[in-house]
Amino acid sequence: MLEHDLLATSSTWAGDEPIGDRVRAVGTAGFAGLSLTVDDLHEVRATIGFAALRRLLDGAGIVWVQLGPLDRWWAAPDRSTDDEADAGVVFEATAALRAWQVVVRADTSVTGGSPAGMVDDWLRLADRTEQLGAQLVLEAEPWSNLSTVERASRFVSTAGHPNSGLLVDAMHALRGGSTLASIAGGVTPATLAAVELSDGLLHTPSGMTLQEESRWARHLPGSGAWDLPGFVRVVRDLGFDEPWGVEVRTPAHRAMPTADALRIAAAATRAVLDAADAYDAPAAPAMPSTPAPTSAVDYEPVSEPRPVRPATPSLDLPARPTRRRDADTGTPA
Repeated sequence: MLEHDLLATSSTWAGDEPIGDRVRAVGTAGFAGLSLTVDDLHEVRATIGFAALRRLLDGAGIVWVQLGPLDRWWAAPDRSTDDEADAGVVFEATAALRAWQVVVRADTSVTGGSPAGMVDDWLRLADRTEQLGAQLVLEAEPWSNLSTVERASRFVSTAGHPNSGLLVDAMHALRGGSTLASIAGGVTPATLAAVELSDGLLHTPSGMTLQEESRWARHLPGSGAWDLPGFVRVVRDLGFDEPWGVEVRTPAHRAMPTADALRIAAAATRAVLDAADAYDAPAAPAMPSTPAPTSAVDYEPVSEPRPVRPATPSLDLPARPTRRRDADTGTPA
């Protein structure tokens, strides 16, 4: 099977262990990338600092660094100093950590402004991330003003900045009403910049909102009801190629030691990718159809030698003479 780069999202490698131990666990589990939330960045800045974190990432073999999602990046009357601080720490970390991408959300407020009013801010943000060496990526969420991946793709495509793209999250896409066919036909290939894999139940669990399901019911890839190998083939046909984001969020996953949780998440995701790779591949050779050899257990054990019965001489033919063999050569004498 093919080898694939995996990226552990912040929830997949979350834990109570020191950040250095968790970063090393990410690399040991076989991930080549990770994402850090805005809260993670504030904590790192206040503790070990970004330079120390970059050294940890280098030591663990982490080459893909994704930051965010950043909220409220557009001009709004109620934009606060906290929003400004969040943007500031993201841009500082982008430069210091040599980030690959900066992920942002659409408007998730109750009123939800018009996407057209966000275009100018989007273009300015894309310019700024480009100057810092990263790509700006929009994550569509079902409860935002860009609620489907098809609509978010049109926004990115219409805005037209070459340094911007779209993140297609399996859960957000499928719970937002998209199908594999609508993703294939409605996402502009040039906009597709990142993909996240998780699995889920056939329907949102009773008593949960979509937001709550997104936070607490993201199952291991391959363990739910979704056609994730088919999803992988669709986004691959659209031109996506590495790294595959892995986002697992369940109480059981969170309760495990981080190293174990990461190892299991990586193995489960690779199994899904292997299944996608095997699609339309030549069939495996047929299993042998010959009977199996007789097993030793089919023989009855013999506890003692059976008595040898003397041969009855023929009445019609003379008995054969006994032939002596040479003791040294074994040939007839």
